[in-house]
Amino acid sequence: MVRFRRNHFTPVPEVGSLAELNELVDQWDLHDGRRRIGARPRTIDEYFAVEQPLLAPLPDEPFETGRLFTPRVDRYSQITVRTNRYSVPVRLIGKKVRVMLHASHLVVYDQNVEVARHERLIAKCGIRLELDHYLEALVRKPGAFPGATALEQARSAGRFTPVHDAWWAAARKVHG
Repeated sequence: MVRFRRNHFTPVPEVGSLAELNELVDQWDLHDGRRRIGARPRTIDEYFAVEQPLLAPLPDEPFETGRLFTPRVDRYSQITVRTNRYSVPVRLIGKKVRVMLHASHLVVYDQNVEVARHERLIAKCGIRLELDHYLEALVRKPGAFPGATALEQARSAGRFTPVHDAWWAAARKVHG
């Protein structure tokens, strides 16, 4: 696996789509199957043909492929998973939660109830905040809303639109 990655993904191939990348990987795999390792008498594909009947079948029932973490929710209503921080609902501050980390996303559970789902951050020390997780706190502290990092992330992602801004301005005008 390391050899394949080093020889085919360094430098990172430039492709237009995932389908194009998958096609390249299939071609590389076919080519590697015809390769001999050192002075061995058979190719990789020939050795695999001998081993294939000995492989155990995949299980019938689905199995979990993610990695489990049990972080504690900090006072900012965030958890840290692999150097990155993710928001969870405010009511969980101080509690331990269960996190299932997958390749592209993570799911946060309180007991057995899903309480948050985030796209996984790949870079280190990133922060992904969901505005909805902070609404309970913003009801008690509405002055924190305009400068909230969660609000900025929601705006940049297009989830807090000018319509929402207009509603917020009208609410502030009426309620102060």
